[in-house]
Amino acid sequence: MTVADQRVHGTTHERPIERFARETLTPLGSRSPYHYERVRLRRVPADALVAIAAARYSVPVEYVGTTVHVQESSRHYEIFHGGVCIARHAKSTRHAVVMDRTHYRGLLRAGGPAATPRPPQWDPGYGDLGEVMVRDLALYAAVAEPGGAS
Repeated sequence: MTVADQRVHGTTHERPIERFARETLTPLGSRSPYHYERVRLRRVPADALVAIAAARYSVPVEYVGTTVHVQESSRHYEIFHGGVCIARHAKSTRHAVVMDRTHYRGLLRAGGPAATPRPPQWDPGYGDLGEVMVRDLALYAAVAEPGGAS
């Protein structure tokens, strides 16, 4: 400041100290750092895991089948639907699966795998099986033995 800023610059033909006062530059310390952001669109698959950069990140299951906006910053991913942030995850390594258990609330049993399973529901896609034939197991044993009924 005492030497270089005082002499007349060869290109601008003025002293830098006078030019700095006129330019009103923003000091570096009071300015926010560079903001990196990349926005992508993704369709939420049936498993509610959105693929981003070779890793998969969970979103709430009620958004399955919808299109979401993924905003990438330098450290995390934020996933938006309709302008509302529905998930936020720290970036992970490639091929990782990052899941938030709360995104699957209502699908998982509260007691974990040891919980009592629900009885299977009848599937209307299958018709009535009708009458089942009941046979004596001795008939099967007789056929299975060598020289049994042909």
